[in-house]
Amino acid sequence: MPCFSSLKSCAMLNMNIILKHIGKSADDLRFFITKGGRHAGGVTVHSVKAPSFSYGIVIAKDMRRKGIAKAALPLLFEAMRNRGFSIAVVQIAPDNAASLALHKALGFEMTVQDTDAVTMELTIDQS
Repeated sequence: MPCFSSLKSCAMLNMNIILKHIGKSADDLRFFITKGGRHAGGVTVHSVKAPSFSYGIVIAKDMRRKGIAKAALPLLFEAMRNRGFSIAVVQIAPDNAASLALHKALGFEMTVQDTDAVTMELTIDQS
């Protein structure tokens, strides 16, 4: 979906999940996640050093465990791939079993683990 090449005001859809760019500029990489017209969470991209980027994702408590993050993250990866990035990096608290399982299911591999965080990476397909 080409709208993320410019990131003007666009949204991408996956399984009734919409990822909408809300940043004030193309370099302000903040997104709302909605499901069925209802706010479900958000994603912020930070630490953008090509070819890698890292991000944080938050899902509203009452919307968790419904597949929202699993549907929204591929949209983020497509947006970042369109901007020339090829590696997604995420840091997760070691006790956040749900996020660890989600990222493992998406194909992430653990690169570093210590008492503060688990760092995981995913090479994004350049298809």
